[in-house]
Amino acid sequence: MIFKEVNVLKEADFECVKCEKLSVDCEKTQDCCCKTCFRTEDTNLLKTLKHQELEFLVDGKQQIRYKPGETIIKQNTSSTYVVCIRDGLAKVYVEGLKGKNLVVGLIRKLDFVTGGDLFNGNVQKFTISAVTPVTCCLINATKLSQLFAENNRFAVELLRHHTKQNNALLNKLVVLTQKYMPGRVADTLLNLKNDVFKTNPFTVPLTRQDLADMSNMTKESLVRILQQFKSSGLIKAQGNTIEILDESGLQEISKNG
Repeated sequence: MIFKEVNVLKEADFECVKCEKLSVDCEKTQDCCCKTCFRTEDTNLLKTLKHQELEFLVDGKQQIRYKPGETIIKQNTSSTYVVCIRDGLAKVYVEGLKGKNLVVGLIRKLDFVTGGDLFNGNVQKFTISAVTPVTCCLINATKLSQLFAENNRFAVELLRHHTKQNNALLNKLVVLTQKYMPGRVADTLLNLKNDVFKTNPFTVPLTRQDLADMSNMTKESLVRILQQFKSSGLIKAQGNTIEILDESGLQEISKNG
């Protein structure tokens, strides 16, 4: 979305639940990265901002659409914006040595991404690329930092958000370094079902290599373990559609590593 002048909005205009039905109006009023730009079960970072602060934050924001495979944020580059995912699915990964990637998470509609280093030079610590067509809003990071300095309640919520993200990365590190391959694949499947797609069966718009990168193993090892899970009656897989038939069995494999 090109830069536009922000109109004076009523408080109700910031309710993006209505924007689901009025996406065109959403683009005109530039309010979709405001009060409800997060999943309802998560802490809403922007709920502590006053009306004028919300207008200040979204003034000049851009809406960008990415095709599958396109890079949204590039590791080790400098970026001056944060990302609000409006729609679609993207993967967050660390680019390692010899072209090997480690997928540390998937982000989807209403996720909020700072790029990993908002308060330390804005050098990105990971890459984000679109898995499906992705629409997102880019917000000036300098404005976010200014509100952080001026609004104590907002600062606390933002720090909580960063802490939650860091804890998730630490948990991922434990899984990848302390569990055997079947436990890692079980964790990946349970994460896709319960946290990402929240349905069963679910269709995964990811390659087998992406799934292997999520589990820190080769594609051949992933395919072999998936076949073992199928033979054991734990899952049913056809193409990119996976159905978990025995969730308790997968949880037991995950628990035992």
